[in-house]
Amino acid sequence: MSNVMTFDELREDVTYWQRLLRFHGYPCGEIDGIRGKKTQHAEELWLEDAQREMVYGLFDGRTESNLATVCPKAQGLLRRWLNKARLAASATGYEIKLIEGTRSYARQNSLYAQGRTAKGAKVTNARGGASWHNFGLAVDFGVFRGNTYVQEDEPYKMLGQLARTIPGLDWGGAWSGFKDYPHVQLKKYSKVAEAREAFEALK
Repeated sequence: MSNVMTFDELREDVTYWQRLLRFHGYPCGEIDGIRGKKTQHAEELWLEDAQREMVYGLFDGRTESNLATVCPKAQGLLRRWLNKARLAASATGYEIKLIEGTRSYARQNSLYAQGRTAKGAKVTNARGGASWHNFGLAVDFGVFRGNTYVQEDEPYKMLGQLARTIPGLDWGGAWSGFKDYPHVQLKKYSKVAEAREAFEALK
């Protein structure tokens, strides 16, 4: 199972999707796991806002797929950063792509089970609700040279720093504790626990 979710996969977990819509200001009625008219209307508003943010740039299919899973406000800010990062990467022989966006709680818990109660190697230490990726706020990016994924930190530092030039974005490489160089997110909460509390308080 891939840790990367598509927009359609997010929508399939209706209760989670309703909570995500409400979390980002799209009123969908009661969070009841039923795709009713209010949920459909909220989804349409999300998609309309996301469409407007495309004015800031279009990118490769992988990047667009991951962008679609984060809230429209984040999409717009990320597109502005990606425009800068794409130019900087190209000038040094690299290519930048978004390789992960939002994960539902269920997907996060399935990944957490790997190497513990399920087959496979451990891929995360975060349960559902303990990752920034669970709230439609965050993406991870990859740097490539041709088809080769670059693992050295320096290009991630170079490109990640550019996110700090976009007001409203937060770069994981600037965190005081663990440095997460490939991570960029909407600056909305100071701690993931605060995001989880707000997310789970929605009824």
